[in-house]
Amino acid sequence: MDTTVTDARLRAQQATLIATVKRELRTVTSVVLGERFRSIEERISEDGREYFALEDTQDGSADLWLDAIPMVSGMIANTMTNTTTDQYVVQISDRLPTEFLTRVLAHEVGELIAARDRSNQGLAPIHEDLLNQEGDIGDRHELSSRDHGRIAELNWLAARASDAELPGPQQAEARADLSALIDRCGMRPMAAMADVEPYAAASRAANVRRIVSKDSLSAHAKLLVATLARPIEHLDPTDAAVLQASRDAALRAERQVEAFIGRREVTMPMPGYDQNGLPLPRDQLEAAASQWAEYRAQVSARTAQAVEGHLAQGQFPSRRVVIGGGASLTGRDPDALLIDGAGRWHLDPGRGIVQSADQDRDLAEWMGVDPHSTVERPGDRLPIHAVRVWEDQLATRGDVVNGHARLRLGRNGELLTEIQRLGEDGKEAAPPLWVACQGTPSIATGLTPEVVPGMPRGDFAVESRAEAVRLIGDRLRELEGQGLTGAGEMRAWLTQAERGGADARTVLGALKSSPLMDALTAGLGPDKARIGNCFGALDSTAKWESARNEAPGRVLLGDEVAENRFDAHQAEHWVVAGSGGTGVANAEIILTQNLDARVTIIGSPPPPALEHQVQFPEMQKKYGEGGEGRLTFIQARVGAIETYFDEQKRKTCFQIPYVDGAGENERQQVLRADGYVTSLGRTNPLPPALQVLANEVRDRGGEISGALQFDKDDQYIGYGLTFTVGDKEHQVDVDGAASWQLPREIFAPESGLQRQLNTMGARGLPAETGNAAPGFAPIARQSALRARAVAAAEAGDVNAIRRLSAVPARWQRPERGPETRTEAGTGTEPPGAGPGNTIPLREKVPLSEHAPPRAKAAEAEQDATPPATPKPAPDKGVPGSDLWQLGVPQGRPSRPPGPRQQPHQPPPGHQRPEPGLGMGD
Repeated sequence: MDTTVTDARLRAQQATLIATVKRELRTVTSVVLGERFRSIEERISEDGREYFALEDTQDGSADLWLDAIPMVSGMIANTMTNTTTDQYVVQISDRLPTEFLTRVLAHEVGELIAARDRSNQGLAPIHEDLLNQEGDIGDRHELSSRDHGRIAELNWLAARASDAELPGPQQAEARADLSALIDRCGMRPMAAMADVEPYAAASRAANVRRIVSKDSLSAHAKLLVATLARPIEHLDPTDAAVLQASRDAALRAERQVEAFIGRREVTMPMPGYDQNGLPLPRDQLEAAASQWAEYRAQVSARTAQAVEGHLAQGQFPSRRVVIGGGASLTGRDPDALLIDGAGRWHLDPGRGIVQSADQDRDLAEWMGVDPHSTVERPGDRLPIHAVRVWEDQLATRGDVVNGHARLRLGRNGELLTEIQRLGEDGKEAAPPLWVACQGTPSIATGLTPEVVPGMPRGDFAVESRAEAVRLIGDRLRELEGQGLTGAGEMRAWLTQAERGGADARTVLGALKSSPLMDALTAGLGPDKARIGNCFGALDSTAKWESARNEAPGRVLLGDEVAENRFDAHQAEHWVVAGSGGTGVANAEIILTQNLDARVTIIGSPPPPALEHQVQFPEMQKKYGEGGEGRLTFIQARVGAIETYFDEQKRKTCFQIPYVDGAGENERQQVLRADGYVTSLGRTNPLPPALQVLANEVRDRGGEISGALQFDKDDQYIGYGLTFTVGDKEHQVDVDGAASWQLPREIFAPESGLQRQLNTMGARGLPAETGNAAPGFAPIARQSALRARAVAAAEAGDVNAIRRLSAVPARWQRPERGPETRTEAGTGTEPPGAGPGNTIPLREKVPLSEHAPPRAKAAEAEQDATPPATPKPAPDKGVPGSDLWQLGVPQGRPSRPPGPRQQPHQPPPGHQRPEPGLGMGD
């Protein structure tokens, strides 16, 4: 399908929406904040991005970052809240017709201000909305942040309906929209007056909602609500006719939406909840994590036993296979066999993930958990025990083996999974289990290995020993094809040395002593530099390996620290090479575990996202210059590791030369330490579960190809690989954090795909969110979308998963349009003009197949704002704009309601039925 024209139209729509935001945001915020509004100014960040600085009369401030990007169908806007540094990222769907933008903005601004206010008071969000059409509101008298968003809409519509400078039809349109929204907010009894008891109950509930909302309504809104929030029988004939028409249209739209979305019943508890649908108390999370780990071990043992039973009968059980877990368990197929070593967050000795509950509030939407229930204050970090509970509950929704796995080729070219179980000591236990792969295996093994210091950068960069060996092997293949004696033998030796784990110094020595040394670079031109860098990479690796041998336990990869595979007391002064998120987290772990240790982080300036997380500022304050003084930062470029023998300490130590100061003040310095951790970034290899398969395919003369995978809405859901051997073709999908590091042996660096992927990730999750694309909450979202797309593909939708050779052009930032900046001021009177809004608006809407399941009673609670009349026709130039006519209902819960029936999956400690592996027999 040629998407060039579509992408061009949508990028043009992005530019139009962004220009409209710049023109209208001051008007919208002044109406939404009312007397609280002081000023809003447009500013430019250091990297050239535009944002808005908002101030109110209560000395509150917030930075608003607005963009128009590809979003999930039915979702028109999403606001990411970072109350840690008061950064709010408002994203608008690039399929939203411009005439609806201002009302959407009003809602988002109202919601984010409410979220900020509650967080500043240390109050958790209100989970249940009051302003809806639910009949029984009990004793609830508090407004949720989404309720405040709806009130902001009411205030905006009231301002327009009361604006004498607007043409009469536009005023009438706003009045009709407001009347329809009153219905949706439950401020008007919808039961017929003749039905005495239902009408009385609805009237009481509507009255409560109006009273609770009164102080948040503007003067214009109060007047119009008082006039219009009456039974339809008591309305002015014109208002009554318009309202009835909108109700009829809303009913038709809701029926369309029900057919479009479908239904799903709750059959098991949500992660982090008990059997009664209540969040686990914070003081019980650690104990619950231990119980769920034990339960997971039981399920693993039973699953392994069932596999062994089939193998004992001489059969390879046939299963759908998922390798790897973490946040990608959000999309877990309960019918698939999961093999996961329970790594990363199950091993991390830190306090928790580095984002706050506010920053990861969207976990409620995608994973079905309540992050705020796990913390005391909304700005606190999510605790590690909560994450472990969530992951283990998701893992045990189906059969699971605690262990590691890799894909293999069978004798006849079939695809098999070799499983190494983990013993109680965490080590692999023999013998392996074998399973035949059914369908397309999914790999989500997490972050890729880290870079060893000293790897060549810049043009013709080489990132690892494995890449160096591969590139030299490719060159030897060329020389073999040219008939050069010994090239084939050297390539075969090199391949076996790499697979056999020979040390880098041995490999380097064999290459340098070979008579083929000169031929490797002869006549290459620019590629000569790349081969030279391969030798540089091998040399740096050799130095790293030697240092690890000379100082065992004191020369570490960052992941060894993050997974608690080290002793922080082995050194007094640790240097952490690399100032990114992993390096900072590793420094915190060392400082926490060894109260006498000093840590120096050396590298580039910390990435901006760290300043917007909870962990980094707290860590600087506690351990930095103004605190304990045990943490130091040095900005410098790090080369290969250098060792020296410290006579006083009688052991091998490390030194890093660097330059301090600039110009006349420049000085050569040397940093010395007795512990070394590298956290310089990630390499881009194939996931470990696929490396042996790749070798086997190539050894049999096969080929490997890859493509990026996007769903219908241009949402990235990972990459896919095709392994072709003879007449057999095997598809494997890569999900999770690993999918954001494209293997360079498949996706050549020259293609620019990794750069495109990074750019898309940064646009979808700006640094100000305190998050990043491979982070916990973003991966939960990606995996939920992936599961939705996979289900649609299996149901016969051939376009559900799109395999592309490039990131869709919609993810490129549009060219900056005509200057639309207005003078920022401090006045509070809103201008009268602005685009009209003529249809019902829906907020964040997850697709129901993989959004948190809802019970039938909750599902019936669909928001259905009646469409006002007249309605604009869909914009034929903007694909998907018809969705706003359809009226997709609001469905995003802040916390999913508990299950209404006894869950099928019991909590830890209960007897579970035999796994029933469903081995295909």
